[in-house]
Amino acid sequence: MQSGKVVASIETIVNDLKSVTWRQVLYEAVTNALQANATEIKINFIQNSLDLEDTQKYINSIVVEDNGDGFDDANSKSFSEYRSTYKKHLGCKGIGRFLFLKVFDKVEIESLDKSIEFVMHKDIEVLACSQKHEKTAIKFLNPKNNFTVDYKIFKDDLKNYFLAYFKLLKDENKLIKISICENEKVHSIVESDDIPDFKDKDFMIGKHDFKLSYIFDFNADGYYCAGNRVVIKNSELESNKKFRFFKDIKILYLLSSKYLDISANDTRDDFNIYPKQKRQDLFHNLSWQEIQNGVKEQIKVIAKENNIEIDKLAEEHLKEAIKESPFLVYYLKDNELGEDSKGLQKQAKKLFEKDKQFLRDSKNETHDKYKEKLAIVTQSELTEYIYDRQKKIDLLKKLTDEKALEKEIHNLFMRQKTMDNKENYKSNNLWLFDDRFMSYNKIFSDKQIKEIFPELSANLDRPDILSIISNSYDKDEITDIVIIELKKADEKITPSRAEEQLIDYAGYVNEAYQDRKIRIWTYAFLKFDKKTENSLQNKDYNRVLTKSKYPIYYKPFNKVNAIINFVDYKALADDAENRNRTFMKILGGVGIFE
Repeated sequence: MQSGKVVASIETIVNDLKSVTWRQVLYEAVTNALQANATEIKINFIQNSLDLEDTQKYINSIVVEDNGDGFDDANSKSFSEYRSTYKKHLGCKGIGRFLFLKVFDKVEIESLDKSIEFVMHKDIEVLACSQKHEKTAIKFLNPKNNFTVDYKIFKDDLKNYFLAYFKLLKDENKLIKISICENEKVHSIVESDDIPDFKDKDFMIGKHDFKLSYIFDFNADGYYCAGNRVVIKNSELESNKKFRFFKDIKILYLLSSKYLDISANDTRDDFNIYPKQKRQDLFHNLSWQEIQNGVKEQIKVIAKENNIEIDKLAEEHLKEAIKESPFLVYYLKDNELGEDSKGLQKQAKKLFEKDKQFLRDSKNETHDKYKEKLAIVTQSELTEYIYDRQKKIDLLKKLTDEKALEKEIHNLFMRQKTMDNKENYKSNNLWLFDDRFMSYNKIFSDKQIKEIFPELSANLDRPDILSIISNSYDKDEITDIVIIELKKADEKITPSRAEEQLIDYAGYVNEAYQDRKIRIWTYAFLKFDKKTENSLQNKDYNRVLTKSKYPIYYKPFNKVNAIINFVDYKALADDAENRNRTFMKILGGVGIFE
């Protein structure tokens, strides 16, 4: 019997590791087999055979078997040592096996003439066997948490994880076959030469050598490698670390370097690299920002080699970003690194918000840049507001579903079930009806109507959505009321009937006051047709022409101090756009909407 002890207790080492997945355990086991020169590897997932067909089958254990060199004396000694340096030249950190006990209670290994038992609360035991094993088998027993396997997804993940390793093997004309099995039944096979052909480009970042292996015109993603295996995908990096792909360029790349080899973390699923370089580094350590800038420059070169003018594309993306968010024009200076439109807008919004925070801090009022930033932010906010108004108008134009019309239009000018709109001016869209209503932000509930306008509450005939809006809830302060009624497309609702209702509503509002009348602005939406128009014209309604088929019809009713407007929603959109166009022209005059 042979035995060995790790320097620290196994339990302490395992507990100090961050969370580990069963996939990482298998990646580690396959890596060990590959480093032991295995050419055939079998991963066998064992499930409970008594599970019913229609129930979710959890994995009971996993066996990884390979035909590699096996656990000779040197490998066995290394296995028993924490942070062993035995395979440091292969990128190993000497802790991979401890990942096993993060996921499984027990690990048993049979290899050559040895049997090894690996558990949390005992020293590693290496026992001599009387019979020699032709293959190495690692048995992962008693999972700590239930899990299932989607074999297709696992096959793709396994292939991607070892993509860099497979590329190296393919360059050396070596073939590895990995079988994925369930209860000994083969589900699929991964072969190391079943990968696309890569091109290589060597370059420097600072004082460090890097290699970019790539496939152009392929599914876009990046893989960062250490020790000839993938550590993490670009798409899995945190936002402030990842490379943002050029919109029109599809490239799959592997990035490798001795610098990345020494920067991989203990679990080999990320790198110990800061997002940005905070200060001058005497040891020439790189940040993710420096690494990704280096990758971007190489991809620019690759793009040009494939007849793609990246600078021209970058300029197009910049123009697209300005068109989509013209209020950010001052923050969309250039696109040297070829960001796509969304990336540019995201960066610009961060700068915009940063300037806003700067201005909100009273300590900065004496700063040299305060007035300059104030002018830029003020104009940008005005532009943003006008641009948002245009988006509301464009949305209104697209509303064609009459069933959704009530809800959608209501939510455009003020959200339904709003009792008191305490948000900023951007949340009030009553300017769609008339710009004089921009400051109106008090929408009355049934309870408030009953308290302030009791006669109105007692006589409300509300087949549709009715909104009563003002700039105050204090009865003595109210000078104006806006009443908006959205009528369903119903042949029974005629202009005469709608007019009668709105006059009654206006009268009931005024009955709440003895000495004065409230100015009342009413808007009714009807299904417009020729018959509706004739009816309104016969009643001497005035017309406001719009670009749409129908004008807006309005008429004052002096007795109740109200003006009734009949509006088709397309006509409303055109009228609002006519009013907004002046602002757009002014902004266009300073080059924002060109």
